[in-house]
Amino acid sequence: MINPRLLLVAIIWGINFSVVKFALAEFLPMSFTVLRFILAALFLFSVMILHREPFVIDHQDRAAIIRLGLIGITLYNLFFMYGLKYTSASNSALLVSLSPLFAVLIQAVSGKERITARITVGLGLASAGVFLIIRSHYGELSFSPLDIIGDLLTLCASLSWTFYTLMSKPLLEKYSPIKISTYSIAVGSILLLPLSLYELACQPWAGISIQSWLALGFSAFIATGVAFTLWYQGIKQLGVTRTIVYHYLMPCAAVVFAALFLGGRATFLLNIGGIAILAGVIVVQKRQES
Repeated sequence: MINPRLLLVAIIWGINFSVVKFALAEFLPMSFTVLRFILAALFLFSVMILHREPFVIDHQDRAAIIRLGLIGITLYNLFFMYGLKYTSASNSALLVSLSPLFAVLIQAVSGKERITARITVGLGLASAGVFLIIRSHYGELSFSPLDIIGDLLTLCASLSWTFYTLMSKPLLEKYSPIKISTYSIAVGSILLLPLSLYELACQPWAGISIQSWLALGFSAFIATGVAFTLWYQGIKQLGVTRTIVYHYLMPCAAVVFAALFLGGRATFLLNIGGIAILAGVIVVQKRQES
């Protein structure tokens, strides 16, 4: 059945789309992004200290942690941000949602997991649901030559998230979810910092409202610190496929939040799409129970 912690992660990340959009009215994009992950890393280090979590990482695993932070934090955010700049919101939403499909295909090709009929049906239902929700919220999809750069960058973002999830599995067999979250976010923040220095210097700090600072806090502490740790708990307990399929729920949560609290509309396509996604996630979760 539905895992409540991963459902919460999808809801938090869905809400975070609107929160980030609100904050970016006053924050420069790279300023917001690097501060978000630096604050999240400091928060998670504090939690590790409170829980007396050992900080040691074996020497042979340090390169893997660096790769995790580079791919899942630094590259993902750069690809996503600049991809969205050069393509439409509808194209971006659809392409980012492809990460569960990529994960299943990579797992199958590498021989780590077999693509069963149940997984195929579940992913098909969830993919159809995402398509309906995007049609409902953003309108028609349009893959024109003008969007090709943005589409390719967004596709790279989707692949980055896929590899970020897949690469964490071996590390989670040895370390706790909070340790992997903390170190990958810290590494990603350090690598993002040089790319953010110009915007940090140009950012009009005095003009940032308390509401935007609160939005940054939600994005850093809840959508990053808490949600990333819960995501890794899911990978550790359920495996890659049964966890990453929850990524399909994120656009659904984002559109529902916008409809309920930001003046959007809950359309027929949105309702049908949400039902299809939930059904697909449930089907994939049940694949090992029969």
